[in-house]
Parts: sequence; C-alpha cells; structure tokens
Amino acid sequence: MRLSNIVTYEIIAQETPNVIRNCKNCKQSTEHYCSDKFRVNANQKIVDIWLIYKCIHCEGTWNYPILSRVHVNRIDPIQHQKFMNNDKETIWHHAFQMKKLRKLCDAVNRDISYVVRKESPESASNEVTIRICCKYDVGLRIDKLLAEILGISRSKVNAMAKAEIFLLPPAVTMKDKVSDELLITVRGNWVEK
Repeated sequence: MRLSNIVTYEIIAQETPNVIRNCKNCKQSTEHYCSDKFRVNANQKIVDIWLIYKCIHCEGTWNYPILSRVHVNRIDPIQHQKFMNNDKETIWHHAFQMKKLRKLCDAVNRDISYVVRKESPESASNEVTIRICCKYDVGLRIDKLLAEILGISRSKVNAMAKAEIFLLPPAVTMKDKVSDELLITVRGNWVEK
C-alpha cells in the first residue's frame, strides 16, 4: 500500500472582486469596488440591508441588496450585529457571491490578487496529495494553480495531466476552477521548485 503525504495550500484572497455595472453619474458601465460597508435601513420592524459599492471614477454608489423587506425577528441577532458593525468576514462572504452578483451586474472582475500559503508536510513519501483550502471563489483554474505551486509552465502541467501524473476527483478537469477542500494526488516523485 502506498503512503500519501498531504500538503495543504491555502489560497488567500487579498481583495474582493470589482463589479461592472451602469453608473448613474458617469452615464455608462463602469467598474465598482466594494466599500466594505453595509447600509442597514429599518422602517418600523422591516429591515433592508445592502452592501455598498462605489464607482472607481466618481465614487457614485450602488447598493447591492443582501436582505430586502425582512421582519427584524427573522434575522439572527448575531448576524444582525455583524451587519451593523460592518463585519469584514460577513462583507467578504457576500462580496464573493458570484452567481448573485452576475445576475445584478454586467460582469464580475474575478482577476483579483491572492497569495498561496503552504503548510509543511508531516512525512515524506513517493506520492503526494495536494489539499487546497480556498475560502472564497477567486476564479483560479486548477492548471494555473498547479503551475504556480510546482514552478512549471501550464503546458507542462497539462502534459503531466495527460500522462495521468495528477489524480483529480471524478468529473473534475484541469480547466475547472479551484474549490475548497479540493484534493489532487501527484504520482511519482514530488519535485517542488
């Protein structure tokens, strides 16, 4: 039985994705950035919550709807407090809801900066399993990440994939986006540059 060594790589987003949508002030589609602030509006017991985005050209705002016309009793008190305090983790959770943002905007710019942090392996073996931790959807393809980790070109990664050096989960390909808790086994010698 082969022993597999698990090496964990964490993908850490350094910013939230910008969105492209019509700016009322500029009178055209422009890029908007997340302001890292919620707007909470309460009318009696009914609450609306938006995440505020700002145009990169004129600072005009767009309110991204998070909750609309919700009775205050239906909102978890801890969650409500996070909205009121502009909790960064809550803001980033909503700023990375790509499907929802795409429905409300012309486009979402997923070309964001990130860092890859490696946790050292515990033991040595002739086979390595790469475990990917990725809290937010940064739009990073598997082949691009492997090229970055291994310090080789993407074409070399794809040639290795064709030679079945990488074992991916069923129905996952090298062109797919990286997802949290993705496991990729690398057969043979583990050479990292």
